[in-house]
Amino acid sequence: MEKKGITKKQFWIQMFPAALYVLLAVFWIVSGIQEKDNIHLVFGAVFLALSVTMLVSLLIQRKRHLIEDAQADAEASRNFKDGMKGMGIVYAIIALGFLLAFGLAWILS
Repeated sequence: MEKKGITKKQFWIQMFPAALYVLLAVFWIVSGIQEKDNIHLVFGAVFLALSVTMLVSLLIQRKRHLIEDAQADAEASRNFKDGMKGMGIVYAIIALGFLLAFGLAWILS
């Protein structure tokens, strides 16, 4: 398996969802404990193990295969921003559709 390097911005862009996955896993575990639901507890534990493994892998990759490339950082930032803009547009269209549907239902009722 080829070991590819990771730049600082790529590292932080990938760490953000990994940290959110850890929070989600902890939420599932706490929910499973509070509701005495073994399914949530087991899935939360498995998801936590996978998420922590992902975090550790990113940390090791950044530490051992360090790349300082301004061009790659700029490209990663641009791709991330473009992706977020695209997701924002999609969510805005969906929200407008719901507003239109519920608004028409309210007006016609």
